[in-house]
Formats: sequence, structure tokens, C-alpha cells
Amino acid sequence: MKKLFVAIAAMAVLTAGAFAKDVTKALDAASDTASAMTEGANISETLQGTWFDKKYNCNWQFQVNSGSDIFCVLKDADSGAVIYSFNKNRVKNFRAESTTNGFTISWECEPKNRVYKFSKALSLDSDLDLDIYHNVYEERHNTKIKYVTGEASIK
Repeated sequence: MKKLFVAIAAMAVLTAGAFAKDVTKALDAASDTASAMTEGANISETLQGTWFDKKYNCNWQFQVNSGSDIFCVLKDADSGAVIYSFNKNRVKNFRAESTTNGFTISWECEPKNRVYKFSKALSLDSDLDLDIYHNVYEERHNTKIKYVTGEASIK
């Protein structure tokens, strides 16, 4: 039953906005997401695309690179310089969750003392809600990050 719920929720998210470019791919991705959720999510194969964070003038680039454990790269939006690379060794408590309201991906990064949470509500746009919580200073950064480029998808 859990697999069915996850598959249906993921499918609903995937068919909204830019995630609905190819319904066949969306249905396949929803099925893959259900499997990943119940069998332990593979971080490097969960979310793809690039989103712009206006407040810090940076791009969050989610990617799948064969042979690499990097799943997200934070880059300066102007120069393209890498600010930080998130990989399996630098994060813990990676979670990918789907609900009737949308989809959330989150993780903790001890070297940065932060918890990162990316959410996609059921809507027709492809933007993500970003919530970063700094554990030491107890500061929170909440913003909507705009879809920039790439094949936006949740797998």
C-alpha cells in the first residue's frame, strides 16, 4: 500500500508544470520513485535540473553523474564557480517523501551545520521551495527557487 501511495503522489507531482513534458517518462519516474522510497533512495538519482536562489545569487544543480557520488552542486550564478558539492559522504538522513500535497527532498550536512529541504507543491510551475536551517546559529533561509534549466524531473 505504501508503494502505491508513493507512486501516485510522485506521479501527481511529476505531471505538474515542467515535470509534465513527457507523461510517459513521468509515469516511469513515478514507478522508479516508489521503488526508491521503499528500498532506500539513491541520492544521485532522485532530482534533476537547476534552480536559481535569488537571495544568494546561486544555482542549485541536481544531477546524475555515473560513477560519481555527487548529487547536488551549489554554484555561483554569475561565474559558475562551485561553492559546495553535496555527496553521499557529506550528508546524512537523506529523505525523499511524497504526500498528497507534493514532494520533499531533505538531508543534513554536518560539515556545513545545516539541514536542507527542497519541496515541490502540486502546482503548474516548476519552482521549488527551499528551506535551509543552520543548526549552530539557529537561522533559517526560506525562499522559492526558480527553475532555470535542465530536464526538470523527479526520478
